[in-house]
Amino acid sequence: MTSEEACDLSVIITAYNARHTVRACLASLDAQRTARRFEVLFVDSGGDGTAELVAAEFPHVRLMRSQERLYAGDGRNLAIPQASAPLIAFLDADCHVQPDWVDAVLAAQQRPNLVAAGAVHNGSTGSLTGWAYYFCEFNLWVADAGAPAREIDEAAGCSLSMKREAFERFGPFPGGSYSSDSAFARRMQAAGHRVLFWPDARVYHHYDRGLWDFLGHQARHRRGYAAVLCRQRGLSRLGRLGRILGLPWLPGLLSAALVCRLGRAPGLFRPLATAAPLVWLGFCARAWGEFTGYLRPGDGGAP
Repeated sequence: MTSEEACDLSVIITAYNARHTVRACLASLDAQRTARRFEVLFVDSGGDGTAELVAAEFPHVRLMRSQERLYAGDGRNLAIPQASAPLIAFLDADCHVQPDWVDAVLAAQQRPNLVAAGAVHNGSTGSLTGWAYYFCEFNLWVADAGAPAREIDEAAGCSLSMKREAFERFGPFPGGSYSSDSAFARRMQAAGHRVLFWPDARVYHHYDRGLWDFLGHQARHRRGYAAVLCRQRGLSRLGRLGRILGLPWLPGLLSAALVCRLGRAPGLFRPLATAAPLVWLGFCARAWGEFTGYLRPGDGGAP
């Protein structure tokens, strides 16, 4: 990794209290087998010592700190103007990547699509809540090894790359809430652009917290999604009411969509069967979160 020479890729990582996962994340970038030059920009806004760990153990990383809590979109907006490469990739501090990840991201960016999404895998296979979190959050981006590339509607923020032109045209990311990546994708879709899904760019997400933390995150994340959607589309009270009336069916619809998507990775049906009760509870929490987001869209950024 370098921050002095011209770079092919700028990798931006945003973190909030990620001390327990950040070492594995940055070590996986140190282990990249590539001849291409890349830099790492790290934005920390937590208070658990993450920034101090990064400064001490990864001095080559360009570290930026904020005294105020930053959501992922805010952190990305802060780092992008400091990035030197024409291509930008985003990674979360609770993820690690394969040794060929940089090369895979750069290969995806050779295609004409402005934005690409990598496959997301579960990095916490020994945790039941890890599987539930994975199936609730990342089922849009499941793929077996060697799966073909295709176009999809949006990318997960933890496995997202783009040409700088994409940010210049459709940025900045909405700040102050979750789901900034979804809002960014909607702007692209409105202009006729789709996301390239590139399964060879593999990211492994880690989650091993308890049930209440899992359910609370699902509700908060979806509350942010609803609030951002209300602001972006200017939904009236009647429009929000229409969406609220459809929420009782949301857990069932999400479950059906999940089963259909796992047809691309049939090996995941077995862990799904084990984690199914928690996945259902997670989908119910997401429905509750959307309800509160549509009811009070101004509170969508609350932690």
